[in-house]
Amino acid sequence: MNIYLKEFIEEKFKKSGKALDLGAGDFSDINYLSKLNCECEGVDIKTGIDLEKYYLSEKNPFNLVFSNYVIHKIKNKKQFVKIIFENLIYNGWFFIHTFDKEDKTCHCGLTEYSLKIFFIECGFKKIKTKVFDYYDNEQNHNHWHKVLQVTGQK
Repeated sequence: MNIYLKEFIEEKFKKSGKALDLGAGDFSDINYLSKLNCECEGVDIKTGIDLEKYYLSEKNPFNLVFSNYVIHKIKNKKQFVKIIFENLIYNGWFFIHTFDKEDKTCHCGLTEYSLKIFFIECGFKKIKTKVFDYYDNEQNHNHWHKVLQVTGQK
């Protein structure tokens, strides 16, 4: 479970709700949230969902839409942000983790400003960004990343 996502959820949600993970990967975040009685859906290329195309869940709207380390791989980032927007309830929250442009291992990251503009243009409010260093100690990794976190509300 992404510890920063866990902290965000504990801060913003006092009761369980519905969450959508765009780019769920191994579904570890979804599995964790399901144990907290959160109704969750995860989509990924492995589930047949191409996030380069428009996606609207049959289960929408969600209280939370999140995505970890996916948006930097998406060509049409504005379309991806619209997918987040349209799958959220009014006043629902989003949480994004990606690599910052200064990350030495990714070379494909984004800047706080460029990503924030996409969310502003799509109508989000209360947008917050932060960049921080994170040591990735997963198997075969063991290096530092420069992480960009963006959160906000519909």
